[in-house]
Amino acid sequence: MRPAADGAAILGFKTGAAASQFLLLVMTARLFGVTFRGEIALFGATINLLVLVVGFAGGASIVYLAANDPSRRHLRHLLAASYAFCVAIPVLVAIGARALGRSLGAETPLVVFVSVLQAMLLVNTYVLTAGRAVWQASLLEFLRPFAIVALGAAVALTRGYRSSAEFYLVWGAAAVLSLAASLPFLLAHYRALAPEREDGTRATFAGVARRLVGLGSLAQASNVVQFLNYRSLFFALERHAGLAAVGLFSTAVSLAEVLWIPANSIAALTLNRVSRAASEPATRTFVLRMARLALVAMLVAAAVAAVVPVEGLTGLLGRDFGGVRALLLQLLPGVVALGLSLVASSYNAGHALYWRNLQAALAGLALTAAGYFVLIPRMGAGGAVLAMNLAYLAITLWLLAGFVTRERVSLLEFVPRLSDLNALREGRP
Repeated sequence: MRPAADGAAILGFKTGAAASQFLLLVMTARLFGVTFRGEIALFGATINLLVLVVGFAGGASIVYLAANDPSRRHLRHLLAASYAFCVAIPVLVAIGARALGRSLGAETPLVVFVSVLQAMLLVNTYVLTAGRAVWQASLLEFLRPFAIVALGAAVALTRGYRSSAEFYLVWGAAAVLSLAASLPFLLAHYRALAPEREDGTRATFAGVARRLVGLGSLAQASNVVQFLNYRSLFFALERHAGLAAVGLFSTAVSLAEVLWIPANSIAALTLNRVSRAASEPATRTFVLRMARLALVAMLVAAAVAAVVPVEGLTGLLGRDFGGVRALLLQLLPGVVALGLSLVASSYNAGHALYWRNLQAALAGLALTAAGYFVLIPRMGAGGAVLAMNLAYLAITLWLLAGFVTRERVSLLEFVPRLSDLNALREGRP
């Protein structure tokens, strides 16, 4: 595909994934109420945290490794090592938590099961992100939330839910289906690769596993810290304001993150381009164009969000969610800023500069910690909003400063121009 067609497909699947997440939000709110929304947020956050821990043995570095050695031999070892880590780490975390007298929640076995499958699906997604059909990776991202919504709606429309706990089983079944659906795409990608690397270097299982842990630990450290920036405030809010407050705030955050769809699509193209052709002079031009397009996309998305009436949200979610719109509007400054930073983060990942992303995430975490320990105890949801905005702004400034310094970019090069759209449509860098 040309960049415009590839970008359109990525945008379509990411929009579909976000729409599925939104339908999931509406469905659970309507069926089970605001308190269960808080429970679902914590259930999902626990799974995501386990998947992030798995990523210390690979994570986003799989994109870099797969792009730098696109051979069947290397991919076999890459998948074998990655899948082994996907199974072992969640199980060991659960066993360790139990030995310490802790728990991963009331649904611990299901949390571990879903975490394993979701981690394996993410491995497949990373591998496809390094290929020539990057839109397939976005398709896999779409499959998981779509499967949850489709199965959840099927149960609701047929037999109904006898208890809210049954929804967790739906989540598990959706994880199985999503992983199974990803396998044909992975097999097609494998068959398109050369049997061996062109320079004759032969990958080994031990060597690939070492690189996964070495690069993955650094890459995933930034993702774990970023996860804490995204979700740790939920737990502080639960302690000081209750599950209903988590339900409102997490819903506002989920809606705000929908605005990242265009920027995430642009970031996916950036990561694919930089990881495959980092040394080409035209790549700098391409990345700057993606940054300008991301800025325009975020401003347009924020303008649309600002005019959504409160009646529109309560009509979809229920009257208990009337406070979501005010929280959503207050989150917009940080959300818009972070949308621009996604391109800089993908640029770093494509160059294996994971330490730069980690530094930015740590800068944000310092402000998130202030929200966790100071702002939320004193201000409740208002403190959570303030902390999240400050963290997102700090992350953005750090990442952009690094990009500007490395590529010697002037601020005028971030000013959007009409030629960006024309170049993207014509497939030019």
